[in-house]
Amino acid sequence: MRGRASSRASDSAPAPATIPLDAIRIGKRHRKDMGDITSLAADIAEIDMLEPVVVRPDGRGRYELACGARRVAAAKLNGQTHIEATVRDLTDAEMVRAEFSENAHRKDFTLSEAVAIKRALEPLERAAAKERQREGGRRGGKGSGKLPEASKGNAADKAAKATGMARRTLEKAEAVVDAAEAEPEKFGKLLDDMDRTNRANGPYKRLKVAKQAEKIRAEPPPLPGNRDYRVTVADFPWPYDVRQEDPSHRAARPYPEMGIEQICATRAWLPDLMHADAILWLWCTNYHLIRYAAPVLDALGFRERSILTWVKTNFGTGDWLRSQTEHCIMAVRGKPIVTLTNESTVLFAPARGHSVKPPEFYELVERLCPASRYLDVFSRYRHNDKWDCYGDEAPKPRREAAE
Repeated sequence: MRGRASSRASDSAPAPATIPLDAIRIGKRHRKDMGDITSLAADIAEIDMLEPVVVRPDGRGRYELACGARRVAAAKLNGQTHIEATVRDLTDAEMVRAEFSENAHRKDFTLSEAVAIKRALEPLERAAAKERQREGGRRGGKGSGKLPEASKGNAADKAAKATGMARRTLEKAEAVVDAAEAEPEKFGKLLDDMDRTNRANGPYKRLKVAKQAEKIRAEPPPLPGNRDYRVTVADFPWPYDVRQEDPSHRAARPYPEMGIEQICATRAWLPDLMHADAILWLWCTNYHLIRYAAPVLDALGFRERSILTWVKTNFGTGDWLRSQTEHCIMAVRGKPIVTLTNESTVLFAPARGHSVKPPEFYELVERLCPASRYLDVFSRYRHNDKWDCYGDEAPKPRREAAE
């Protein structure tokens, strides 16, 4: 607080006095929300009030409150009759500034600082609980020297209570702190985001997904032709019945097409190759996205989650408008793990040959979708040896091609 009051305080700060609670008058207060008084009252009952309230005398043996409305309310809730107070001769302007200064210049603990407080308090609370148990045994109680599970829980609850946070919130925050301390390059950003937002849920969920993704990537890979692929890319040879008789063959396909019924019939084998919690990337053109993609996904037992649009550098064919885009639907079944980042729904990459998908697409899939091995059916490109490729035009693995 600035002005006359602060200059007088620097000369000789008055010692706190104990005054009756009913002698304090609470005038007009600008802060209306008193917050959680019950928790504050419990803290004061346990460790006493560490900071006196500030009042000014009214000249008639009573006092007007300047700072500490919540502490006064908590003391009344505890049944106290007196409270420690610093008595100051303040002007009306200083009374208003005192209320503002007390509430405006606080800085809450960050979640990582709250974790540090928890770590310091929890062993002290456990030690105090053990001492109370030993003391009970010395007085003829049934103390065994062992700390019951309930006491351990109480110690954690008390440590959380000291920070003003829920125990579960603090546990999530501590998990983020632990990860950032162990691997700062990998998880340091989660800690920074947690402290910046003062929210533990988001960073904790991202940490949990990252840990699950690590386990998935470390799984024994399915052998080629086996089941349990967590991620599959499917590029069906869709039928295109426009201009079949056009002598220009502008829309003709250089490979045998499959009818929609045939594509839907792959439900007899394709879903069986995949894990119960799986991701399917389904490629389709503009024409097939509108008419056929949804029935195919229904037949395969997947539900769409997003659409990636590949924007090419050159025009393709088309009926009304010439196509420069192709789409890949991201669909799921079960509860697959996805390491969400800032990936866009647009992929800019040049075309590399008829129906050959760009390397940038496979890099995106590997970033987002953890797997020990990937499946690519009806493929015409092998990104790397993590991919098992199947189809009439599928390339051989590099290790086989070299033999």
